[in-house]
Amino acid sequence: MIPSDQNKYLKCLEEALYEVEKYLESSEDAAAAVEPDKGLGRLSRMEAMQDQQLVMEMRRRKKRQLAEIKVAISRIEMGTYGKCIFCSRDIAPERLEVAPEVQTCIICS
Repeated sequence: MIPSDQNKYLKCLEEALYEVEKYLESSEDAAAAVEPDKGLGRLSRMEAMQDQQLVMEMRRRKKRQLAEIKVAISRIEMGTYGKCIFCSRDIAPERLEVAPEVQTCIICS
């Protein structure tokens, strides 16, 4: 991979890192346990708990994405970015455009 492409992907990864960290910070309160509140009816409490579960699942996915982004940034630093971790083939640029944190080629995924 040529250095200009690596810089382009590094910039994308840094932007994604910022966005994911920002989301995780802003959604922390929404993932907190639903307190038993006398003002909520049974259905409202169930809806609040369901909303909380959705936020918790999204946070779990974002945390995983955060880890993948950090690994991708370290792979750029090591010079192995853009190569499949299983077969060492080049990862298609189209795949990296969609998900710059991806570590496998389409065949190995």
